[in-house]
Amino acid sequence: MFKDLKTYINNRITLTKYEIVDSTSHMIAAGIYGLIMAVFALFLLLLGSIAIGFILGQVFDNNGLGFLAVTGLYFLFMLLGIVFRKKVKLIFTNIAIESSMNALTNQDDDDDEEEEN
Repeated sequence: MFKDLKTYINNRITLTKYEIVDSTSHMIAAGIYGLIMAVFALFLLLLGSIAIGFILGQVFDNNGLGFLAVTGLYFLFMLLGIVFRKKVKLIFTNIAIESSMNALTNQDDDDDEEEEN
């Protein structure tokens, strides 16, 4: 009886460790995916900014003014980010929580599939 109880407890501990590893790996994978997408978005933003700077430079007949206009636009976005920082932080917090909960839910879905088999 005690041997079975000890085996059961050891199996539950091992299962809990595997569940933690599974959840953590899902969260890390989501973080890496987000990081890769952020790098691509930054390249897109950089190249798009350069293109818009040259286009506005042609409109103003001065490339310097075109890039200054793009810089002013980013400065405006930065000011808006500062003014609405609490709302922006809340959005990112909600995204992080949702991602974590999806990782845990994914783990629960995996458990349900194993029980069906």
